[in-house]
Amino acid sequence: MMPISAHFLIGAGGLAAFWAGGMISANEFAKLAVLMALFIYGLAGSIATWTRSPAWLGRIARLTWLLFFADAAVRGFLRAYFGMRPGPGMVLQAVLNTNPGETMEFFSQQWRSIGISAASLLLSMAAALWLQKLLQKRRQARPDAQRRPQPLQPSRASRIGVSVMLVLLVAIHFNKTMAKENPVLFWPLRYQAHMQELREMTALRQQLAEQRSQPAEWAVRYHGEDQRTVIWVLGESTNRNNMSLYGYGRETTPLLDAMRGDLTVLGDVVSSASATMGSLMNMLTPASLQQPNGWQIKPDVLQLARAAGYKTFWLSNQAANDGWLGLVAEQADLLRYINNGEGRGENNLDGALLPHVDAALADPAPKKLIVVHLLGAHPTYDMRYPEQFARFDDREDSVAAALKAAGRSFWIREQRDEYDNAILYGDYVLSEIIRRASTATAGKPAALLYSSDHGQEVGHFRNHAGQSPVENSGYEIPMVLWESPVGAIVSPGLRSAMQGRPYQTDYLDHTMLGLMKVTSTYYQPEHDVFSPQFRPQPRLIRDRPYQVATPACAQPPCLAVR
Repeated sequence: MMPISAHFLIGAGGLAAFWAGGMISANEFAKLAVLMALFIYGLAGSIATWTRSPAWLGRIARLTWLLFFADAAVRGFLRAYFGMRPGPGMVLQAVLNTNPGETMEFFSQQWRSIGISAASLLLSMAAALWLQKLLQKRRQARPDAQRRPQPLQPSRASRIGVSVMLVLLVAIHFNKTMAKENPVLFWPLRYQAHMQELREMTALRQQLAEQRSQPAEWAVRYHGEDQRTVIWVLGESTNRNNMSLYGYGRETTPLLDAMRGDLTVLGDVVSSASATMGSLMNMLTPASLQQPNGWQIKPDVLQLARAAGYKTFWLSNQAANDGWLGLVAEQADLLRYINNGEGRGENNLDGALLPHVDAALADPAPKKLIVVHLLGAHPTYDMRYPEQFARFDDREDSVAAALKAAGRSFWIREQRDEYDNAILYGDYVLSEIIRRASTATAGKPAALLYSSDHGQEVGHFRNHAGQSPVENSGYEIPMVLWESPVGAIVSPGLRSAMQGRPYQTDYLDHTMLGLMKVTSTYYQPEHDVFSPQFRPQPRLIRDRPYQVATPACAQPPCLAVR
């Protein structure tokens, strides 16, 4: 009998071929290889042991190869078609809403790509079967080989080994991430999740329609100019302490630095949450840390803007129909998602939004609210910028020295370099949006507010890279205002006073209403950071009062200048 390890190595080799061909990612290859090992050692090995028939081992191994290779081929086709790993929900939505005519058109247009994926599957399977047959012949040719298959005589250790692997195969499916990668369950689980999400969204829409008050009761009033353009740029995972605009030791925002005289840079802003959904819910709606359910009974920013006569645009490089956020975005008059992948896990660059920003700026509507939702500096950091922005890789400077002095690992120091590259690219994107807005609205009232949803811990306080609900770095974010001289709310003489105002973004909807020059029963000027009536409120992170904290290395030059 051919050993179990040979069956696994043949299958892993086939997966490696798909990875080498760019059809699956390294992460997918690793997960699929683990699952294949458990299938072959655990399932095939156990059945062969229980039945004492070596034939079962070969049969199940071949079926496993077929399933895993077919799964890799389908992923490869979808990656080639979309340019990235697509969101399964989007694929299912397309499949479930197509018709026979569209299906035929799709196959007639994509037959080459489909043929390449099918050929990859056939070649991989043929190579695996050929190797299996070759190894079996060589074993049969050995002098001590039996001419007829003999019943298995597994040792006690073998029985225990395959049983343990079978238990691990079952146990690993309690991990949702691994369970969803199982080729047998991949699409059924995603179909189930997709249908459940559709049911939940339908119920939520009905609930919101019933609970929110009617527009007549909102008492919306616009008291601005005949024309006004307001742009709200929503950043992602950006820590202000990594921006030279805020005094960071690396020149990560040279373009914004050059614009500094035209910007109001708020230096003491914290997010209300360290994760995207919680933070954006508080930013876009009346929900706050004090009233977390306010979004269910009061109108959000887009609804109030439309009621005030604004044409609304939602331009996003994040995942489409992303739960609750999709309900807000779909209210926009014009909705554009440019990221067909699994959202924040893909390398769609924010610069691809710029043509859509241009189109929105050129729209003839007299009053416009343009929301631009970036991927920003979300992990994985090196997927957030093109190669020419990788300026801080292996940089030996004061920041690198401070990280070493603080005992940060090589991996964290490397992550910091990549994170700073992402900040540098974000500087380009944001400065381009400002430049284009300035050109398009010359002589007309316009304002742009940039704020990130939350921050990021990248070696500031510990050996960690990613979101952090623990450290201040998970909450300390930039907030930058640009205005055209016409109709400006913040005069140059007031900038200095405003830049030090302490603020938390769960009240940011009031600031946006102020920038749009819209009042309603829900607008409270004391929560509008640019209002003369602004009053600082207690700020909470981790359910405790926010306090400035110092990173591990307190002496400049350090991780960030505070």
